[in-house]
Amino acid sequence: MGFWANLWHRMILREQTSTKEGYISAPEHLDLVGRQGIVTRELRPAGTIVIDNNPIDVVSEGDYITKGHKVVVTQVTGNRVVVRPVTE
Repeated sequence: MGFWANLWHRMILREQTSTKEGYISAPEHLDLVGRQGIVTRELRPAGTIVIDNNPIDVVSEGDYITKGHKVVVTQVTGNRVVVRPVTE
């Protein structure tokens, strides 16, 4: 049993990362709210859009949106970016 316990303790991470130490797993991009982009990978409801030549993984508000449509960012929560189609 000593061998397995020793092996197990060597495999476990002992250090932790926390926000107190400055660790951020996924920065929120709140600056995207209100910005418009073009769908590059169909949203069903998840897909990809491009804003200023930067690809962004997004989720639509529930609608299927085809490639090439213009969308606007309505909400950002953590790394979840929500968009809806632009009505012109």
